[in-house]
Amino acid sequence: MAGIELAAGVVRAVVARAEGGRLRVVGRGETALAADAIAGGLVVEPGDVTGAVAAALTAAERGVPADRTVIAIDGDDVRTYHVKTPFDREESATPIVRAEADRAVREAREEAARAAQTAVADDPALRGVATARLTDAVAALVLDGRDLDSIEGYHGRALEVHTDVAVAPLVLSGAALATVAARRHPTAVPGVYALARLVAASGIADAGVVRVGADVTALAILRERRVVGTRVFGLGRDAFTAREETRDEDARVWAEIVALPLSDDAQPPERWLFVGVPEALLALPNALAKIVGEARGGAARIGPLTPSVTSRVFSDVPLNAEDLVAAGAAALATEVYT
Repeated sequence: MAGIELAAGVVRAVVARAEGGRLRVVGRGETALAADAIAGGLVVEPGDVTGAVAAALTAAERGVPADRTVIAIDGDDVRTYHVKTPFDREESATPIVRAEADRAVREAREEAARAAQTAVADDPALRGVATARLTDAVAALVLDGRDLDSIEGYHGRALEVHTDVAVAPLVLSGAALATVAARRHPTAVPGVYALARLVAASGIADAGVVRVGADVTALAILRERRVVGTRVFGLGRDAFTAREETRDEDARVWAEIVALPLSDDAQPPERWLFVGVPEALLALPNALAKIVGEARGGAARIGPLTPSVTSRVFSDVPLNAEDLVAAGAAALATEVYT
């Protein structure tokens, strides 16, 4: 299975398989692009991007074609909604059977789709925009307060199915999917969602996950090992590089946007993990540390997100932090979390 990240200036591919409940990376590839071939997650030059995707996949596959591909994209109007659907089991002494579990998941997905549709309709930025549902992944199964990989055979009364629904403008998702051959069965997900799921699956319960790209910043919030929301906005590394004289003030504004609540009015997480921040832009995490510390009344823990943090992954090839979005997409392709 393959995960592909489409980002400004670069395409990254990771090929992996599920092995013993972990993700084993067997190959990676990377192809540079013109800076404007992809802008804000939108494929602007489809011919160039399609060629770059093919080259990156060829390098990652090592002669063994992947039969399923998940494409990671991040843009201003890409949304992820986390929906919790409760069920009250009257026959709590009776073990849950496959049919009941399947029905609960199906009904939860339907409820999550309705909730996402309502949220999109209420979103001023998406009003009048044709959108497509990228994914509706089951994020967690909770029975009487216990997180379970499977609920079959368990007894209990209060069942919760947590579902993540991702939505993107049709023009953005369609252009991304068109870069991969249909025989590879491509689907698309928000890149920062794929990254955050990987972090959560590696045992990190509560954190902010921030990916600073060339043209956008994408972030996700984890609560109790679940991705409760994502946000993408159009300030990336290039914007700060071009304004060195106002970097500290720009960093403060950037940090205020990052620290805004995503799905509730809870305090920002204590821990924040970053990808894509060079030493020259350490003003960004430093500004966020100050704002989070003031909001929480204590010091924030802010540091780089490295492959060593994502313990759910092991690799046969050198893997760096910039590959983790594609690795997260590959994890979703392999269904290693299921």
